[in-house]
Amino acid sequence: MPGFYIPVSGLDADTTSLNTIANNLSNMSTTGFKSQTTNFSDLFYQELGANGSGDQTQVGTGVQVASNSTDFTTGAISSTGISTDAAINGTGFFILQNGGSQLYTRAGDFQLSSTGVLQTTTGQSVMGYAATNGVINQGSGLTELSVPVGAVQPPAATQSFSMTQNLNSSAAVGTVVTGQVQVYDSLGTSYEATVTYTKLPPTVATSTADANPNNWSYKITLPDTVQPATTSPAGVPTYTYTFGSTVNSSVITPEGVDAATNLTIHGPLASGLGSSSVEIPPAASGETPTAYAADITAALAAAGITASAQVDTTGTQITIAGTGVTVSGSVIADPVVPASASTINTGTLTFDSAGNLLSPASDVTGVSFQGLSDGATALNMTWDLTGNGGGGTISQTSAASSTSASTQDGYASGEYQSFSVNSTGQISATYSNGQTQTVGQFAIATVSNEQGLEDVGSTEYQTTGASGNASIGTAGAGGRGSLEGSSLEASNVNISSEFSDLIVAQRAFEANSKSITTFDTITQETINMIH
Repeated sequence: MPGFYIPVSGLDADTTSLNTIANNLSNMSTTGFKSQTTNFSDLFYQELGANGSGDQTQVGTGVQVASNSTDFTTGAISSTGISTDAAINGTGFFILQNGGSQLYTRAGDFQLSSTGVLQTTTGQSVMGYAATNGVINQGSGLTELSVPVGAVQPPAATQSFSMTQNLNSSAAVGTVVTGQVQVYDSLGTSYEATVTYTKLPPTVATSTADANPNNWSYKITLPDTVQPATTSPAGVPTYTYTFGSTVNSSVITPEGVDAATNLTIHGPLASGLGSSSVEIPPAASGETPTAYAADITAALAAAGITASAQVDTTGTQITIAGTGVTVSGSVIADPVVPASASTINTGTLTFDSAGNLLSPASDVTGVSFQGLSDGATALNMTWDLTGNGGGGTISQTSAASSTSASTQDGYASGEYQSFSVNSTGQISATYSNGQTQTVGQFAIATVSNEQGLEDVGSTEYQTTGASGNASIGTAGAGGRGSLEGSSLEASNVNISSEFSDLIVAQRAFEANSKSITTFDTITQETINMIH
């Protein structure tokens, strides 16, 4: 009897629906999972005839599964605090490298490989755009996203510095004011650059004979901390201080030693009766290493300590040595300015009657220091006097002289520490020196027909002829959703709806089972009638 086929098709369709619902419920906690709905359609109809009005008398032959549609709406997004996690808020998919092809997923529970490559839990690489020197290059095509795990960011020498400074207009002539800003050389060594301002006597303008009291001279200096190289040949501790030098008319001239800070020498007494310590007095301004070595030797002799301070034949090294001798503290020296730019680090500031800087009218370029003791290249900097808004960073008002802020663009080397992801998918690495640098950007794919995607498991999809090829871009552009770093998208399964659908599917299965039982009873009675 053909009637058996109809409820059997219903049982088959209901089984598919129950499987779909069960799969949804079992994936309620699966990251990025998209729920499905089983949709039915009826089968062809048999024509049994027509009534008096000519209307066809038709009987259906059952049901079939028309489709399993996927709900691609965004699931709830929650913060995890884990930097490798990411969620798409809106349309789009993460792109994964699967051998020679690509897969697409909404699950952003990624992890880092030992080399810093961002991967899925099954080991597939997450694709995106690489960055060169902090600049994203989308034209270079997709590549594996990676972060510089274990990398060291090289230092950057200061190229520009500025200070927000007020100079007291009521200050007496000869008043000295200083301001400091920390700068870095090409090896990452830091220095305290000092700008010394001195109030000048009034000038008289030849055209109006009006006195202008608003002039200050400035001088920029850069004390260099000279670190000793320590050795112990034959048990004799030796401390060698190497000073920088500059070439002037082919004559090598050691830089002047400006000061010694807490330079203390401890060692045995020449008498053999115990030991003593001596604090070396600061060097005189502009004193050479040769003269300073003589001062140290004299101080050691006066203290009765068995040690000596020698200077090498070039006059650029001081060596302090002696059995049982220890040296602590630092020697401070001024790096030299190249002779060709010897006046760049000095000049005059002129203000108008409102306290605004008149001259220089632009930034001071060519601020230069060479002869650094660590062997770094010469520092060549620009003093930003105008500020980003062009309003000037140096002023002269009737208020106490002060430095309220200072900025500069150099930094020391730094080790990689962590990374973060912004709303456009850009990945920024943070280093121990406080610097951040863009190292890549997530690529986001969309398709014209999401229902045409083929689910290959692990919450991953691949394109088909029905879905169309993927259109690849960045988060927040071209209708793509934004990215939320350190967050995950939950499954979008609605448990209430699934339980309701489960009850309906169960009742439908029972009803079709009842139809089969009824047909079975009728068939048995028919057979009994024949016999």
